[in-house]
Amino acid sequence: MRRHREARAQSTVEFALVLPLYVGCIALLFGTTVVCLQFLSLHDAARSAARAAVTSDNPEVAARSAVGDPHISLSMTEAGDLITVTAERKSGLWWFSKFLPSPLLAQSVTMMREAPIVLG
Repeated sequence: MRRHREARAQSTVEFALVLPLYVGCIALLFGTTVVCLQFLSLHDAARSAARAAVTSDNPEVAARSAVGDPHISLSMTEAGDLITVTAERKSGLWWFSKFLPSPLLAQSVTMMREAPIVLG
């Protein structure tokens, strides 16, 4: 009986020591997933802004109106017929910001200017 109790106590101690490691790994995996999804969302926003810019008479206004997220900052450069839109945002990992700085995510998309789309 005594040996059974000691084995149970040892299992409890091992579980208590390993549990923070498991929780940390799950939190890191979740945080990495969130950053990857934000990165993909940022690329989609940059692509939408570039598409709106190349098909508009006023590319700056069209690019800014195509992105609905106020956390995304846009910058645009024009070189001949090419328009490059760069979208940036800070990662939204508020639970990690106490330990690590939030990474700055950036995506650039370059497209060739097209004839403006006229609706109506």
